[in-house]
Amino acid sequence: MKKFLSFFLCAVMAFSLVSGTVFTESPLDISIVSEAASYNKTMLPYCYKKLTDEEKLAYLKLRTAFIECRSSLDIEIPTATMEKLSNILMYADVLTSFNYPVGEDSLEYYYYEDTEMTSKVMFKYLYSKKNYDLIIKKSDKAAEKVISQFTEKTTNYEKIKLIHDYIIDNTEYYDNNSNSSIYDALVKGKAKCDGYTHAFDYICAKAGIRTAVAYGYTKDRASESEVHVWNKVYYNKKWYNVDVTWDDPVGNLKDNKYYKYFMISDSTISSSHVQTDRGFYVPAAKSEDGDYYRKYGFYAKTLNEAKSILADKIAEAAKNGGTFVTVRLADEQLLKTVNKQFEDTNDMFDILDRASKKAGGKIITDGYLYETDTDGFYTYTIYFYYIGSKLSDYYIDISQEDSDNISFLKDLGVKDA
Repeated sequence: MKKFLSFFLCAVMAFSLVSGTVFTESPLDISIVSEAASYNKTMLPYCYKKLTDEEKLAYLKLRTAFIECRSSLDIEIPTATMEKLSNILMYADVLTSFNYPVGEDSLEYYYYEDTEMTSKVMFKYLYSKKNYDLIIKKSDKAAEKVISQFTEKTTNYEKIKLIHDYIIDNTEYYDNNSNSSIYDALVKGKAKCDGYTHAFDYICAKAGIRTAVAYGYTKDRASESEVHVWNKVYYNKKWYNVDVTWDDPVGNLKDNKYYKYFMISDSTISSSHVQTDRGFYVPAAKSEDGDYYRKYGFYAKTLNEAKSILADKIAEAAKNGGTFVTVRLADEQLLKTVNKQFEDTNDMFDILDRASKKAGGKIITDGYLYETDTDGFYTYTIYFYYIGSKLSDYYIDISQEDSDNISFLKDLGVKDA
């Protein structure tokens, strides 16, 4: 019967090609849709949409078995398809990827000896079904806490930013040599990149925002085997990269939330990130229109623009208790020009003076610290300080900070503690 059915389907496909007829919904499609209706289809990964009907049905079976924490599943699909679908389960699906044990074979499948067909899949899990359900329940509660901040006037861009900011503000980077889950990031508040990524993916899905998971490594790693994951997000009919982990740098500053990896193109992120192919579809991000620095007026094309932006944004940040401002510059040459100008002249002191007056005269105007970034972003960041402030206002652990910086700030009048 199986052989006959396969032959019949091939014959139908051949007829459609010869006659030029397009079958929008074949008898097979109907049976697949009917059978698929009984499987878990909540929060499916974006790449699911790019699967064939047969692959979708197989994936729903695998996914449902995994979510239910079954020990095995009898399923007959080509082994090549099995490899593709297992990669989606392990890397791209927010409801399954965190439940794979690290360092052992989490999913095994067996073939018929005389075919290339998988007959049985064996699963292993990091969490029991009881604990899995508890993770989802508590993660739902945390996600709703974020979404409750949205109003009717909140734009999709603002929603994406709020989700990004919430995860950074409430999660500390922590590498425990195991998978990090949405629960680790949203409830425990400690996670590594996969926890950050899937937390973002999860809340976005709950908020009705389309996302995808990008898989690869970063160029600062010692080996390509050191995996890194981040997000792609769909906004205003275009895809963008968002790396929440890299916008939450491990450091000693209390105010350390960045937007360098928020809503950027593949071209920009490729200076530090390498996306690798795991066999499932990941959308391309070609636009820079959503870049935070362009969106909120931190992007300069000329030296005069950079000066004006710094004066306005430092004043704005000071009114809200901020301690630094980052300006993204159009290219490397402009960054060099800006850097040289501020090193060779008193222009930055004039900028601080203008900003302080706008902010009520509370900024120290005769000294600052700064850093530049040429890693594909061309940013200039200025750290400014307040009259009457203490070192503990800026640093988590003063003893860990560079002694020259501490001495410099004390000379400016920043108090010891």
